[in-house]
Amino acid sequence: MDKLLNSSWFVKIIAFLLALMMYTIVTMETQEEETNRSIFSKMYTESETIQDVEITPYFNEKDYVLTDLPSSVDITLTGSSRLITKAIKVDKDVEAYIDLTNEDPGNKRVKVNVRGLPEGVKAKVKPEYVDVMLHKKVTKKMPVNVDLKNVRKLPEGYTAGDVEFSPRSVNVTGPEGMINQISFITGFVDVGNAEETIETKVPLRAYNQQGDLIDVQVNPETAKVTVPISKPKKTVPISVRTKGELEEGLSLASITTDPNEITLTGTTTSLEKYDTFNEISIDLSKIKKDTTLTVDVPVPEGIDSVSVKEVNVSVDVDVEAKEVNDQDQEVTRTFKDVPLTLLGTTDEKKATIIDPVDGTVDVTVKGKKSVLDGLQKSDLKGVLDISQLEEGTHEVKIDWKNPADIDLTDTVQEASVEIQTETSSQ
Repeated sequence: MDKLLNSSWFVKIIAFLLALMMYTIVTMETQEEETNRSIFSKMYTESETIQDVEITPYFNEKDYVLTDLPSSVDITLTGSSRLITKAIKVDKDVEAYIDLTNEDPGNKRVKVNVRGLPEGVKAKVKPEYVDVMLHKKVTKKMPVNVDLKNVRKLPEGYTAGDVEFSPRSVNVTGPEGMINQISFITGFVDVGNAEETIETKVPLRAYNQQGDLIDVQVNPETAKVTVPISKPKKTVPISVRTKGELEEGLSLASITTDPNEITLTGTTTSLEKYDTFNEISIDLSKIKKDTTLTVDVPVPEGIDSVSVKEVNVSVDVDVEAKEVNDQDQEVTRTFKDVPLTLLGTTDEKKATIIDPVDGTVDVTVKGKKSVLDGLQKSDLKGVLDISQLEEGTHEVKIDWKNPADIDLTDTVQEASVEIQTETSSQ
């Protein structure tokens, strides 16, 4: 045994065997660890897809415009659940992008890249490539127009005035080809059912000759617009009513007004009642000589406004001779139940006077005694012209065909008439 231990070969063989045994043990442990790591990795690796991730393009925005870029892509992340959760819910730095910084104008097929991922997480993009178009950027100054919508839906009698807007021109920026297609820049204002002036801001859009919208940048993007909305108006003559009597020895020569017309503003229905404006009255008992009065103009019920607040009323009188022939004296007489006459009825168009109920009115006339002594009830005619009126109930002005040299005082001036056509009666 001692001889073997002293032998160099025996010692070398023993050393070799020990080294081989150690290597085998270490190798087996390493393989076992790798196997365990592989199993662990498979147990904790997963995939998750982020949908509709916006694509960020990088290009020379000063000189170029990019079109046809898809709005988003889907990104599938693969890695440990911890890292994926960190990327999606903690860091939130995942970005899909395309790089065109060194590209010239034209059609491009470019790869969608992803960045902002933790180490150990891989990404797969769908679609992986996108087709885009890089255009030369052009800016052009163009005039602006504003159009009105639903003008026919304005309330009855209302009108839209001239539109005021600003700015009158804008800068339009976009691809050269699109800029060349622009026919007009327009904003729209809806005036339907408007009863007062509209002040608003409207977006400005570019359109081609066919009226199709062109997707370009408009600067400024909006216009400030004012649309005057006018209420219905009607201009009628002014008629002055009188009360009281001139003192003995005076007679009324004339009554005139300045202005002699007035413009009323209100609804169409309220304006239909006015053919003359007889809301102004004066007291003749206070008139001693030719006089000009300044009279306030009232705003009647149903009327929103009147064009003037004051009217000058000029009253001219004549001084009568002290000795007046009895037949030349001015007297007043009343005729009872003077019938009203309908004008404009046909076989197909019937009319009935509903107010006054019996179709007659009492007429008070004023004139010289010699004239009134010969005046008959049949000489007084009140005519209701309905020839231009349609079916329904109307307030119709009475056209008094009184003889010359007499005046009507305190006599009914309007009557209510109901019109029926042959079609409606069937």
